[in-house]
Amino acid sequence: MKVWILKAFCFGALLLWIGALGTGTARADIPAQPIAVLVNQSVDINTLSPAQLRMIFAGRTQFWPDGSRIRVFVLPPQSDTHQQFCRHLLNIYPYQLERIWQRVVYSGQGEAPKTVDTAQALQAIIAQTPGAIGYLPEPVQTNNNIRVITVGEPL
Repeated sequence: MKVWILKAFCFGALLLWIGALGTGTARADIPAQPIAVLVNQSVDINTLSPAQLRMIFAGRTQFWPDGSRIRVFVLPPQSDTHQQFCRHLLNIYPYQLERIWQRVVYSGQGEAPKTVDTAQALQAIIAQTPGAIGYLPEPVQTNNNIRVITVGEPL
């Protein structure tokens, strides 16, 4: 009798694992939407390497080359745009980025990025804040206060 219960338990656990695996891969099959990295017009750069972008959003780089403070703005962690940004541009999972922010804040080495609820609000706050950086799904309509920068190695 005990062997039968053990086999049933193992079979049930296997089915749960296969079901979880299936739902995880279904989410990963969603095509990546292009993400634009935006900066305030006061920022005097045109290109960031993926490593530099990761350092900025992880709170490790806190100043632009001219010495002005970097102000980081993000969308809510549960948003698809934030998830795509983390996975495809930063090359980390959103929960890993959250842990990095917590470590930086609790160690007193910096502050977490400011979360903005909507894409329109994010664009507006980047336009108003000198030294600001953030991201939005493409296409992005820029104005005199916002520029789109390239993520990749400089040419």
